[in-house]
Amino acid sequence: MSQTTVGLVLVSHSRALAEATRALATQMTGDRVVIECAAGVGEAGEALGTDATAILAALERAAGEKGALVLMDLGSALLSAETALDLVDASIAAKTRLSAGPFVEGAVAAAVRAAGGGTLDEVAAEARRGLLAKEEQLGEAPPAPAPASVDESTENVFLEDAVIGDEHGLHARPAARLVSCASQFDAKVAIENRTNGKGPRAADSVVLLAGLQARRGDVLRIAGSGRQAEAAVRAIAALVRTFGTTPDAPPPPAPDKTTNDRGIPIAPGVAVGPCVRLERAEIRFSHPFTKNPPAELDRLTAALDEVEAEIRGAYGRDDMATLHATLLRDPVILQTARERITKQHQNAASAFHEGIERAAMALASADDPYMRARIADLRDVELAVLRALGAAPAAVLPEGPPALLLADELLPSEAARLDPARVLGVVDLRGGPTSHAAILLRGAGIPAVFGAASLLKDLPASPARLGLDGSTGEVWIDPGPERTADLERRRAEERAARLSAAAFHGKITLPSGPTVELWANAASALEARAAKEAGAFGIGLLRTEMFFLDRDDAPGEDEQADLYAEVLAAFPGAPVVIRTLDAGGDKRLPWLHVPPEENPYLGLRGIRLSLDRPDLLETQLRAILRAGRGRDVRIMIPMVSTVTEIEATKAALARAARTLDATGKPYLWPVPLGIMVEVPAAALLADQLAPHVDFFSIGTNDLTQYTLAAERGHPKLAALADAGHPAVLDLVNRVSQAGRAAGRAVSVCGEAAADPKLAATFVGLGITRLSMGPAALARVAAALVAGAEIG
Repeated sequence: MSQTTVGLVLVSHSRALAEATRALATQMTGDRVVIECAAGVGEAGEALGTDATAILAALERAAGEKGALVLMDLGSALLSAETALDLVDASIAAKTRLSAGPFVEGAVAAAVRAAGGGTLDEVAAEARRGLLAKEEQLGEAPPAPAPASVDESTENVFLEDAVIGDEHGLHARPAARLVSCASQFDAKVAIENRTNGKGPRAADSVVLLAGLQARRGDVLRIAGSGRQAEAAVRAIAALVRTFGTTPDAPPPPAPDKTTNDRGIPIAPGVAVGPCVRLERAEIRFSHPFTKNPPAELDRLTAALDEVEAEIRGAYGRDDMATLHATLLRDPVILQTARERITKQHQNAASAFHEGIERAAMALASADDPYMRARIADLRDVELAVLRALGAAPAAVLPEGPPALLLADELLPSEAARLDPARVLGVVDLRGGPTSHAAILLRGAGIPAVFGAASLLKDLPASPARLGLDGSTGEVWIDPGPERTADLERRRAEERAARLSAAAFHGKITLPSGPTVELWANAASALEARAAKEAGAFGIGLLRTEMFFLDRDDAPGEDEQADLYAEVLAAFPGAPVVIRTLDAGGDKRLPWLHVPPEENPYLGLRGIRLSLDRPDLLETQLRAILRAGRGRDVRIMIPMVSTVTEIEATKAALARAARTLDATGKPYLWPVPLGIMVEVPAAALLADQLAPHVDFFSIGTNDLTQYTLAAERGHPKLAALADAGHPAVLDLVNRVSQAGRAAGRAVSVCGEAAADPKLAATFVGLGITRLSMGPAALARVAAALVAGAEIG
């Protein structure tokens, strides 16, 4: 038997218990780990008790080059083990560790880690965590974290604290981005919730991070070790601080409980029509074991690659794609699956199912309902992998005339495939308001009611018709003629209202004369499509850096051109303003490898960084010019302070055009070039900058931050994050006047434009272009339209 791994010594009062525990552990590891029993007293260990000399002998047999870990069952076993350590040779004692881990669970976990080549420290840590899975399954609090687990005294550990600003805490999509970010660095990163004492948890698993149960205002301590520890910790801390300021937020609050006669309203609108059920074939593992584990590992790898490609194809590069792709590769799931294949000879489908089950149990114990709702995402990923492995057929979506879909629990991938022209509405028996299926239905404009199981407990096997009100949660089974007529009338009114909105075209003519254009901010093709549906005049701010947050290499020209073209396709013939990379500050792109700065908000960010990397800037400009051919595209540069920066960008733009000429690639030319006004210097000198640009766009977030010297997102400076401050409004007015004097368009694209009151204020200052998130368009339009006419 090999002794190249850490050995184990099981010290128990009961010989039978120790032998049974060894049998359990050996079942997992085979003969790769030396496991010695020192149990019972008497000639054959037949009596209950422990013997220090037997432990000493067991240590001598088990402690190979990597040492030995000792697990003990009861208190006096510890005394015997300590006595044995006093007696054994000093060279063996030096590489022996006594563990406080649970006897059975700890032994099994430690044996598995030892078999995997773990060091003595790693094996000991795994033994201590032996109860984790059981605690999570039972919803019990994990053991209090040991302060030393994030060892602040260790020189090689880099630490930084960050406060979560997202009102929904560290929910699934930010957690997925965090895992993706951590994976970009050569560093081990752990995160601890300093507010509630949970953690630390490895930053490589969404499932493990769910256990932090981090809420808004909680302080997360990020600890990293390894070659790129400092960069990793800084990047993750910066990323955490952006949560809540980027489009990560879950859906708006909605009732999470059904009433006696209503379900959960998910997506507004009414529907009535024939009912069809979503059919899913039962999953069967007819041959769950294999004689060829290596081949099953290869099959699993191939299935994962296939599903990841499907995910990217279905969701593009948005946060949902990031979440599903991260879950697909979650180490909690894959470690379980691979161990099932290699040690228990399960086939790939059965083993992956076991991994999903373990992850689902961990999520089920989360306090946060949003994290619990991610179980549906896990199931979605599971079904996709099982389909790729041939173990599960695809769900059958309804064919035939338009109908209401009745589902037991609609999965995100199924929701994404629904055609609003054929699916009048969705009644889901079990889903909740924070599920991704709910988000997709809202985005698609399909009326929906979830959590309707109690309403439909007496539902016949084949109901003829259903009716629903997605705003109130009401559901009707076989509604009578009067109810049907009412629902059909209301649906007709909704359609008429949508047609009116479509005619809105993002313009409002005020009684006083000016016409205000409502544009949209976007960070993905999905958001661009949502903006189009919401009636935006155009895209006033395309945040290109958001496309490339989670990766380890620079995007190429072709890739960028394809991404921008996908956005432009949502607005044919309409204007789209593409901002060059606005990296730095709170938006750190790991692949840029920007050295840490004392004050990144005042450092190398925005156009300063792009001009410092001319190849990077010119690659992006070439991509924009190629994608913009035949389109109304305008380029905007961020963080401009001087005329020199504008002229340097124009020179880069000219070089980009010459390169495209030389390669014979068609492109847009000429192209309007404008600047974001977000630095007080640019606002104060707007009249001097105007001759050098084609337009101004005011970024109120940074302009407010720099004017009031108050860091964005600082939890104690929220009162100063006020774009309506007189000093900020004075700067906005200066830019507006300078633009009018020079004949340059001026817009506001910061978050303040989405505030109806501030939007009216900006219009009063002469701003006639407002750009905001798609969801705010209707609200702002309604506020401005009071007393106005649609133009």
